[in-house]
Amino acid sequence: MRVLKTILKSISYIAVAGVLALAVYVFLMSGIFHKPESFLETGTYQPAGGRILVVGGTRGTGLEIVKKLNAMGEEVVVTVRLTSNTEALDELGIETVVMDALIPEQVQAAVTEGNFSAIVSTLGTSARDLPVRSNPLKSLIFGQTKMDPNKRPDFVGNRSLVDAASAAGIERFVLVTVIGAGDSADAVPWPARRGHNDVTPLKTKAEDYLRDSGLAYTIIRPGGLGPRNLAATGTARLTEDAKSFSYMGRGDLAELTIAALGDPATSGKTYTSYDPSRLYLWDLFID
Repeated sequence: MRVLKTILKSISYIAVAGVLALAVYVFLMSGIFHKPESFLETGTYQPAGGRILVVGGTRGTGLEIVKKLNAMGEEVVVTVRLTSNTEALDELGIETVVMDALIPEQVQAAVTEGNFSAIVSTLGTSARDLPVRSNPLKSLIFGQTKMDPNKRPDFVGNRSLVDAASAAGIERFVLVTVIGAGDSADAVPWPARRGHNDVTPLKTKAEDYLRDSGLAYTIIRPGGLGPRNLAATGTARLTEDAKSFSYMGRGDLAELTIAALGDPATSGKTYTSYDPSRLYLWDLFID
């Protein structure tokens, strides 16, 4: 009986410790530690004046951007790979062009002079693109295996896009990267920084390459993105404060990206997307 009581007491201690550890983790993963003082006041959306090429538009934020631009009457073209699922684009009647961003020749063939007025790129590696370890236990402890940077489009793909845009005379370029790139490194919550070690240097290089290109660029850095069906709040804003962090729905990020695309005042600027109503991790799971 004494042994059973000891076991039960130990279990209760472990449970309490687990709850406390979880509470600390959620607290540290929040965006409550810094509040931006100013936000971008976007003007009336100015149409692109020609076709818009969306790269990364078959899923996630890119697809939300495509849907919203299409509903606004903009003429949108989306790049796809031969293996891409284009069902959602087909239903909308969106024109597609086959292009693998890792093959510069295909990028140059897709991004031709006089064909587009602007490019929006959400190009990057998602979790589904990364290889996993053959040992499930190692995957659980250490995460997924590293991927050859040259096989990730985060930098090399966007670099090819920037080069092709410059060659084709397409001046307007909107790039969606991630909080943690460049001068926003300290904005990433401490528990999440290790998981960003592979991707943020590539995103930083892509940002720097675009800035040095001479194009009329706008860079947007989102924080933690929720599931695809997470409802928009309508409270998300853009700020030049690189220390800010929050969570966000993809619909809200798409709205901010389009607003920046249609506002010439955002040219040459780098923004953090910030939603004051989603500062905690659990906000991604509460509609």
